Amino acid sequence: MYDKGGGIVSVRKIDIAQLDKYYSPAGPCAFCGHRDKRHRLWDVIMGMFVGGDSIEMIAWDYNLSIEAIKAVIKIRPYRRACEI
Repeated sequence: MYDKGGGIVSVRKIDIAQLDKYYSPAGPCAFCGHRDKRHRLWDVIMGMFVGGDSIEMIAWDYNLSIEAIKAVIKIRPYRRACEI
């Protein structure tokens, strides 16, 4: 991922295998080159959640189960640039 200055932001090493049951692997990210572009959806989910949207609303917006949204929120699969 990139920070506001265009520099790459480090991504925490976590086990994302627990998200595989909700989100199928999607191939490489065209923007940052990460081997799995699912992080872009997870970024949006976390952004909406931090911004005040309810888990139910996020699930509705993206046609996902509440459990799938909670799984992302539980492990926060990335570190936002503003948290560094």
